Amino acid sequence: MIVTRQRPKRKFNPRKLIFPAVAIVVMAFALWWPPSRARITGFVTNGPLNPIVARVGAFIAPYLAPLHFAAQEQVIADRNQQIEALGGELEGQRKDLASKDAQIQALQFQIKQMQSAAAQAAAASPSPAVRPVSATAGGPVPEATTTTTDDPKHAAAVWASMDPEQAAAVAQKLPADYTAKVLALMSTDSAGALLGALPADYAAKVSQVSTPVPNN
Repeated sequence: MIVTRQRPKRKFNPRKLIFPAVAIVVMAFALWWPPSRARITGFVTNGPLNPIVARVGAFIAPYLAPLHFAAQEQVIADRNQQIEALGGELEGQRKDLASKDAQIQALQFQIKQMQSAAAQAAAASPSPAVRPVSATAGGPVPEATTTTTDDPKHAAAVWASMDPEQAAAVAQKLPADYTAKVLALMSTDSAGALLGALPADYAAKVSQVSTPVPNN
């Protein structure tokens, strides 16, 4: 009979980990503290270990090159995506601006057509006399608008110098054809502001007078 001798199992002693833990903490502190980190870096790059570090770097560089190339390619791809996104936003803003410009030009063209049609209609009809108008809640009416006159140019100059609401209060008391004649002699901005301040029903009458009706 063969009798084997069993060795007793050694118990793990936690005290053996104290020294490695302390060494790791000290090394981490040395690498974190700026003065010691500068000395360690200088010793590695400029000290006796410089040739060894250079050789190790030259040996590892070919293996790390693909990683650097892949990282650069990823950075370039991200930058290209950002450029494309910015280009799309810029193109969208350019289209919006072009659309707004087209709307403004269309409105200006409509106002010019209305003024031209009003001028033609006013030339074919006599100019009525301006009737006295009382002051409105928006403010007093200048004396020049309360006198009797049949000169549309004078009325256009006076209305252009007035507030659009006050001028609208004067214009809505007059015949629509005369108001259309005066609007045709005003600037585009002044005529548009005055036309917008007029009541909707009266503005529709002025527009009908300003817009020539085609003959059937």
